[in-house]
Parts: sequence; C-alpha cells; structure tokens
Amino acid sequence: MMAVPIPERPRLKPFARNLFAALPFAVVIALVGVLTNFHTPLNDFWGNQHLAQRLDARDPGTFYDGFFPIGYTLLLRVLSHFGYPACSALGINVVLTWFLAFSLLGVLRLHGLEILPSLIVAGLVLLFPQVFQCLYTPGADSGAMVFFTIGSYALLVALLAPTPRAWWYALAGGLLGLAALWRYHALPAGIFLLVTAALVYRKRLSGVMLVLASGAVVYGCQIAVNLLSGHSPFETYQGFNIYLHVHHVNWYHTAAIPSVSTPLSVILSDPSAFLSSYFATFVRIFPALSAPLILGFFSKDRTLRRASLFWLGFAFLYSALMATADSGRAVLLALPVSLSFLAVSGHALWVDWLRARASSASWPRPVGTLAVALIIGACATKDAATVVSWGEASRHYRALEQVFVREGITDARQVYSTDLYLYLRDIPPFVPSYSGGWLDLPPYHPNNEAHGISLRSEKAFIQDCRDRGIRIVHLTPGCKRAAAFLYRIYNSPGGAEGMRFMAQVGRSRLFRLEL
Repeated sequence: MMAVPIPERPRLKPFARNLFAALPFAVVIALVGVLTNFHTPLNDFWGNQHLAQRLDARDPGTFYDGFFPIGYTLLLRVLSHFGYPACSALGINVVLTWFLAFSLLGVLRLHGLEILPSLIVAGLVLLFPQVFQCLYTPGADSGAMVFFTIGSYALLVALLAPTPRAWWYALAGGLLGLAALWRYHALPAGIFLLVTAALVYRKRLSGVMLVLASGAVVYGCQIAVNLLSGHSPFETYQGFNIYLHVHHVNWYHTAAIPSVSTPLSVILSDPSAFLSSYFATFVRIFPALSAPLILGFFSKDRTLRRASLFWLGFAFLYSALMATADSGRAVLLALPVSLSFLAVSGHALWVDWLRARASSASWPRPVGTLAVALIIGACATKDAATVVSWGEASRHYRALEQVFVREGITDARQVYSTDLYLYLRDIPPFVPSYSGGWLDLPPYHPNNEAHGISLRSEKAFIQDCRDRGIRIVHLTPGCKRAAAFLYRIYNSPGGAEGMRFMAQVGRSRLFRLEL
C-alpha cells in the first residue's frame, strides 16, 4: 500500500468506471440467489429475523441482544414489509458486495493500477472462497466484514497520503463504528486497529483520534440501546462464546446449557481445556491473516513495508482476542484487507522485477498472467462447487416443501425438523419447529417464551408435538444426535406409535403425527 496523493478534485470518469466495473461482482451474488432459488445458507440470519420481529418501540428491552448488535436487526425490521425475508437478506448482500468491490477498485486505482489489473485483484479478493461464501450468506457477518474492510481501506488511504484530509479519518471511524453495529467483535477489532495505527504512525495521532471520535459517535447508538434496556454500555454474551470454545455443545439440547456467567469464570472452570482450544484456534487465525503480508516486507517501497507492519500488528492483536472463541468466521473481518495487501505488494514486486529486466525477455508477463488466472480459476472452482452443493440442497428442500403443501401445511411451525438449516420458501413464518438450535438459546427468550420440542422421551416428544399443533415430523440421519428414539423411528419401516411413515425425500424421512 504505497503513499498516494489525493487529487484536489475527484474525477468523474474514473469514479463512474469503478461504479460500473463493480457491478459484475454484485450480479454474481444475485445469480447465486437465483440458482439456489433464494435458498442460500442463512447462518445466523433467522436469529436476527426473530429479534427483528419482536422489536417494539414501547419496550426498549426488545432492542437489546447480547449476540447481535442492533444494526442488522433494525435493517431487517425496516425491510420486513417486502415479503419473503430471505430475498431481502440476499438483496442486502448484493448491495454490500457492490459496495466492497467499488471501494476496493477505488483504492487500487489510487495506488496506480489500471482498470484491468484492478479487476483481477478484486477478483482474487472477492472470489477467495471464505470471502465469497460470506458475501452470499445472508447474516450480520457479511455487513461487519464489508464495513470493517472499507473502513480499514479509508484509514490506510489517510495514513499513507502525504497530506490527508480529515474526512478520510472521519469516514474510516464511521465505517468501523458501523461494523461494530453489525457484530460485537468488530468493536475491539477497531480499537486494535487504532492502537497499532497510533504506534506505527505516531505523527498521525490526531487523525487516529478523529477516527476514534467518529466511530464512538456511530457506536453510541448501541450504547444508548444497552442503557435504555437496562444493561451496561458494553454488555454482550461473550461468556457464552467462550463456553462453546471450552465445552462441547449439542445444538439439539441448547435448553440444557447451564447459565453462563463472566468470561473469566468460564475460563477458570477448565483452564487446560481453554488453553488447548485457544492455541489451536490462534494458530489457525493468525497465519491466515498474516501470511498474505509476506510479500510486503520484500518491497523496496518503505511505505508499503510500514503499512504491512501496521497490519501485522493488528492481525496479532485481533487473533489473540478471537482465539478465545470458537468460530470459523473469525478470520472474515480482516481477511479481505490481508488479501488486498498480498495483491498490492505482489503487483509492486512484479513491477519492480519487470523494470529491472525490461530488456531480458518477453515471457514474464504472459507467465504472470497465467499464474494469476490459475489462482482465480482455483478460487472460482471452489466457489462454484459450494454454490452447486447449495443448489442441490435447495432442490431437496423444495421437494420437501411440495410434500408439505400437498399435506395442507399452512404454517411452517406445523412441521418439526431435525435439519437445523431447513427453512421453507412459501410457508410463513418459514422456519419449522425444532428442538434446540440457534433460536432456542436461552438468551433469545427473555419473555418466558417456550423452548423447543421436548426430547426427554418418545412419549414426551409426541405429546409435545401434539400440544403445539405439529402435523409432520421431518427426520434426517443427524437425528441420532438429538435423541436415540428419533433415530430408531428414522430407521423403522413404518414409524412408531402415534407416528406413521408417509414419504421419503432423499435421505429425509417424513412421518405423519396421528392426532
């Protein structure tokens, strides 16, 4: 990331060019939705949707949740009038993808890359499997990743410019604060970013403080929500995330999870298990974020080496924090910027190498182009395979839904499922009944709402299903993790007392509950 002069007047033509050049990336995400019949993996989306539906301006307590800040949840509430929630969620991701691609192209153009190399670099970053999967998976993680990435770009532009403008710092802080309104861990990540910026760029301390101030203004919305709902300014459920890291959790039995207190108490309850998980996670996160920086330290450009050192320090602090929790998505927040460093430093080394050997041979450029094409092809192949797998899952779920419609199901909750990823396209409220799962975590039920279907025994299960108006039980091979009696029913040719086998779709078996 080399020092760049910021032009006095923005040029409309490059701006418009980047504007349209970013569109194909957004179109790809939209096509994923079409190819999967708008049935992409929704991750924590339904948790946010559940929270959005219970927002009540007369009750400030409904705006607080320790797992998710208010940003994405409030946006889903605003878009709740547009029909099928998954379409709105995917639409948000299409816009986020365009926003990320546009910003990345703008930063690359500022660093001297022409439009074609910029598109290639953007393709490398956005098609990287983990980044791509996050972009087509609706949920709060995608917004947090995009806002944090663009905020980091804005901060780097301000730090590396000879005479930065104050609005770059203000923009960076606003975007970092916005990322924290989407996911809580973006808040300490932003603080780590500013700490390393203050250490590496000590002469820009006033600008760093402006970033902190603008970020505090934006995140002040969440602090206000916390205070108005009777919580402390920075209260979250981080203790639960650490609990997941230390103890095995069966997601079909989340009602049995004990009350989790402070993070420190969870760690002290089993220090050896925590440390074992901590170091295993750290060695997975830190190399993934730091390895792409390696080329930056070989560059002749001192500003690029300094910027790489800045991001390396941040990556270390961020990894040290995120290793306390077990999440495969921990790298997402910082990964796009790390990949951007790889691309920019690789391009800088390539240009230096060509300049030094300009008269030696003509083969380096075609070889470099081929190497880049192979990398993009490998990423795209992996992405395509993932989309195909979800397309197959979508067709499976649609076949199940057609059976439900033929059986006269008019409410998704009339179906019990052991597939925690299943949701229905045309049967509101779209999510079937479950035992356990993400929506059954105790923190999601502050108003004494009932937990999922009882799994204490076969008799208790069937009676609970009847009491809740469930008509069809959908079992998958994974039901053995839920209860032994469910797996026995799954393997039985006819069902069980009170339940009769009615159809099989793929590896899913459907049973009619006799009333």
